[in-house]
Amino acid sequence: MKTTMRVCARSLACALMLSIAPHVAGAQSAPPQAAQPAEQPAELPPLEVTAKSAPKKQATKASKAKAAPQQAAPQAAAAEGPPEQSRYTGVTNGGSPVKDYVATDSAVGTKTNTPLKETPQSISVVGKEQIRDQGAQSVQEATRYVPGVFADPFGPDSRGDSSIVRGLAGQYFIDGLRATYGYSQTMAPIEPYALERIEVLRGPSSMLYGQAPTGGIINVASKLPSELPYTEVGVDYGSFDFKQVRLDSTGALTKDGKWLYRIVGLARDADTQVDYVDNDRLMLAPSITYRPTNNTSISVLGNFRDDHSGSTQQFLPAVGTLTPNKRGQRATHSTFAGEPDDYYDTQSQSGTLLIDHKFSDDLKLHHVSRYAHTENAYDSTYPALLTPARFSFLAGLGIVLDPTNAPFLNGGESQVARARTKTDQQTDIFNTDTNLTGTFRTGWASHKVTGGIDYMHYGTDQQNAGTLIDNLVPGQPTFDIYDPRYGRSTFLLSLGGGFVSADNVPMFARPHEAQIQTGLYIQDQIKLGPWTGVFGIRQDWLTAEQAGAPDEKDTATTGRAALMYNFDFGLTPYVSYSTSFAPQPGQPVGDHILATVYGQTLRPAGPLEGEQVEIGFKYQPNGAPFAINAALYELKEENQIVQPDILFDGIQGANVKVRGFEIEALGKVTPELKIIGTYSYTDAIYEKYPELFPYASGIPAFMEGKRVDGIPQHLASLWAIYSVQDGPLRGLSFGGGARYVGSAESNGVEVQIVGPGIPVIGRELKITTPSFTLFDAMVAYETDDWRWQLTAQNLEDKFVVTSCAAYRGDCFIGQARTILTGFTYKF
Repeated sequence: MKTTMRVCARSLACALMLSIAPHVAGAQSAPPQAAQPAEQPAELPPLEVTAKSAPKKQATKASKAKAAPQQAAPQAAAAEGPPEQSRYTGVTNGGSPVKDYVATDSAVGTKTNTPLKETPQSISVVGKEQIRDQGAQSVQEATRYVPGVFADPFGPDSRGDSSIVRGLAGQYFIDGLRATYGYSQTMAPIEPYALERIEVLRGPSSMLYGQAPTGGIINVASKLPSELPYTEVGVDYGSFDFKQVRLDSTGALTKDGKWLYRIVGLARDADTQVDYVDNDRLMLAPSITYRPTNNTSISVLGNFRDDHSGSTQQFLPAVGTLTPNKRGQRATHSTFAGEPDDYYDTQSQSGTLLIDHKFSDDLKLHHVSRYAHTENAYDSTYPALLTPARFSFLAGLGIVLDPTNAPFLNGGESQVARARTKTDQQTDIFNTDTNLTGTFRTGWASHKVTGGIDYMHYGTDQQNAGTLIDNLVPGQPTFDIYDPRYGRSTFLLSLGGGFVSADNVPMFARPHEAQIQTGLYIQDQIKLGPWTGVFGIRQDWLTAEQAGAPDEKDTATTGRAALMYNFDFGLTPYVSYSTSFAPQPGQPVGDHILATVYGQTLRPAGPLEGEQVEIGFKYQPNGAPFAINAALYELKEENQIVQPDILFDGIQGANVKVRGFEIEALGKVTPELKIIGTYSYTDAIYEKYPELFPYASGIPAFMEGKRVDGIPQHLASLWAIYSVQDGPLRGLSFGGGARYVGSAESNGVEVQIVGPGIPVIGRELKITTPSFTLFDAMVAYETDDWRWQLTAQNLEDKFVVTSCAAYRGDCFIGQARTILTGFTYKF
């Protein structure tokens, strides 16, 4: 029944998207005309259009529009895709198109439209052109060529994106509002086809956003309605039976140009590199903009998602993954250690409101708010990886096993116990941000002052079955990773005590949890001759609520001070200091790693706090289609959560220090050649480490000074595209890239629990993952009306391990060779 409904839903989505196309094409037959009030109020920045060549159909529309008496801006279209314009008129979600890989401005670093070369912070922008060229099917994949970002720390993850920024977990924002909270099952993964650009802001940004980790944030800007008509319909096919149809259509709904629309939709039916794990998706993102005058713009965006998948994360043991086992066996890209009926299904709906109003040339209002509801159903089985410590713990429950084989159950290092996690979760998030920006002068100095208030309410309800263990008790079926026989045992062992039926797993409701945050901020961008200063301060109030427990309240003051010098030839060196404050809603922690085993209630985690000093430079000559950016930094973050075992609870109290260097060069070096070159050095170590269990001393002394798990010190990448501009091959482009990931370490200490309240410190643990280099490639041919493209990731199909966790003993496998081809028709 479930399969039938999913196929029906996909068919309906495909039919809907294909049926929309002729209607929106008809709606574009008349050229839109922007409204022009009679009193001629001060206008927003004019619409600017650049194009190499205008397709015949679009050029005809543009010439007709030019003759219209109330035309507000010229119109044209580029062959590469939707018409390029400097900014969607009146809307400031930072979503202006990126031309030839080089963005010139962004709102992510200041909440105002500021040139990137005048923003004293490290920011990289990935536009939809780069996303398309590289064949990225997730935001994580799209950030592989960004300095300071370890884009695939856990390999491909069907549950969500998990990029590491400057050695710390990054947070995702959508249109300037935070989207990720807690575990991956609190949101749907972001679909890159619905995005105009991806902005990676490295370093603390809590002064503006309040809810930002020290390493940085990844903000994505949604595609918004444009007054320039454009429609594309595409189909894709590729590795792992990847099948997809997509639609992107925008234009004016009315002749006066006051009402604009955009519809972005996608339907996917696909497998993944891991056996029995699907990658099915339905996505519809309609939006509408109302512009009553040139001073006001109101946009409403919807996003509706239905994902059906499983977990590509298999948590496979280091022996047999990083290295072969005693029998010479080793996992492959497709190895699946779960059950074929495992699932990870997500339904998500969100609505976003964007309002911009210009009171005068010197005073502007911006508002953005979003409500999102997400439902996740998760049932996953994976290797439990029992170490001698866990064997000792199980002995206390009456299950006696030979610890010399750990983490395996046999001497041949192939059979494992398996853990099962089952969760149903509903999450509701409402967040909003309203600010005013005013410009004025004091003597020789000019000021752009932005002040605002933002608010966040996060609430979640979850039912879960705790951690259940299978393939463990004598007489039950065994599980061999390399010769799997699927099927669960009749009964599963609950770490909470006793056995439960595998066919009727009891679900237990966790207490309702909510976090409410309110922030006030003010920022001044000062210009005095060649000097630019950015100074800001913010105050946050946070309340964490958990049913049955007293509310926890916290406050924080964060700020930023930065100074930049602007040379006439385009070089802008800068220095900055900033602090961070990041609540962690959805993250439960205990007093020690066995809190729930001993009947203790977990509590909401406290916020992360951090600071950073950064010096750097940006070089972008005026009008040049290329840029070079570099930065040297030191940052510290406190109160990190560590969870040494997926069977145990997380605890809080780790402090991390990161020192690093980054450089990137990108843009056009010739009219035909675009490049991206990056290098990053990241040295992330633990300055402080918490005790994992009462009375178990010695762990902090060992861990302090050790490198943070899975963070490579060296990252480098190079991407280049050559486009034929003239002759019979005009429209052909081809190129590729190389990604180097250096070696990484994971350290730990084994804790043996020999009885209730009797921990014993065991051996020291260390796993090193070797460095690797992967190659990507693309070729495309494009005319005014259509585009064909072929992309390949990990061209050599190299088997790599992206990271390992010494405490848990598991490793993560990188992406297999993935080849996609697509055909897009434009009209």
